Amino acid sequence: MAKLGTYSYPDIRFGDAVEIAGRILSKFRGTVTVKGLAWELTMAENSGTLFAKIAALRDFGLVEGRGELRISDLGRRILRPANPEEARQTRIEAFQRVDLLRALYEKFEGEAPDDSTLLIALEEISKAPREEIVRRFSLIQKHLGDVARAMRHLSAPVGAEHSAPSQQIFSNSSPRGEQPSPEPLADSSVLYLIAGGARLNAPLTPEYVDVAIGLLRALKASMEDTVKARVGASPVGASEE
Repeated sequence: MAKLGTYSYPDIRFGDAVEIAGRILSKFRGTVTVKGLAWELTMAENSGTLFAKIAALRDFGLVEGRGELRISDLGRRILRPANPEEARQTRIEAFQRVDLLRALYEKFEGEAPDDSTLLIALEEISKAPREEIVRRFSLIQKHLGDVARAMRHLSAPVGAEHSAPSQQIFSNSSPRGEQPSPEPLADSSVLYLIAGGARLNAPLTPEYVDVAIGLLRALKASMEDTVKARVGASPVGASEE
């Protein structure tokens, strides 16, 4: 799991965690060993990425157990809700299990803060160094967007956010496959950045230029980690040639 100060939070987004939990329930009748899940996800059993995914499932309350993973009661109700209201309430319960996400949502009362306000809030809540906050900012921003969707309105089928285009709550979003275009800025003193999952709209000051640089560095590191994971993660049992 990822950490910011004393707060921990999932390394993967809620929709991805629900998708994995759905596989466990449908393919393994709700119970699978860590080794079996590694096979299912075509990952090495001791992979750090696998452990991060399992930790996220636990963080959201979707699974229980250690060597053997079992879909929890909450996980079953999320995957197979009796009605739309139960679907909404169980997702809220899952997000509220993550202290950092709950603190952010309560602070802003469900509203979407701008990027600079969110950065300041993360600094106040976590007491973490700004460099660490900038490094973690993009994923936390996405988590908070997922929280807002779950708590404000949940009309889509369970798991729909995993396949639907991502909704950005701090900046304009565009359908997947289209290149977002920044709106024309009347004030040249504004810093506006869109790069992959990173979004920044803040005053053009030396401090926020550093923030933008930090976001780009974090994005680059994330891309490099993804490439390494793809190269290093081969299907378990694959033979060497």
